[in-house]
Amino acid sequence: MDFQRLLLTKDCELFRFSVGIESIAYLLFVDTFSLAPKSFGEAIFEDDFIPNDNHILVQCAILRELTMLEREEILSFAEKLLSSKPSIDYMVDFFYAEADLESDYPEGDGVFDLVNKINELFKSNIVIEDTSSINNIVQK
Repeated sequence: MDFQRLLLTKDCELFRFSVGIESIAYLLFVDTFSLAPKSFGEAIFEDDFIPNDNHILVQCAILRELTMLEREEILSFAEKLLSSKPSIDYMVDFFYAEADLESDYPEGDGVFDLVNKINELFKSNIVIEDTSSINNIVQK
């Protein structure tokens, strides 16, 4: 399985996972810069939840049923990416995507189209103001 980072902003990072030429999943990390809500902890720890210093939302939009190995690889990828963060709460939320994130990205204004599709799919609020920042490591 291959992965490709499609977007990196100050608060989010999006990856596409593929097998051959077939896109199979999109993984979005959103930094909330805040503690996890009580409801997050109660779902896992019941009444004993004490939030860590930061909550990172992690959503995985899948385009087809994943094999056990593919799912484990995506979970391992997320764990490796976040393992150096000493005080965070996160959980990977898998859901089915109704459509692929096809766009003209990274050409021209394709980044705006991609961001609109990401926001629609993940119910997020990502904003890109400068299309030329697509040439930078971090998009603005």
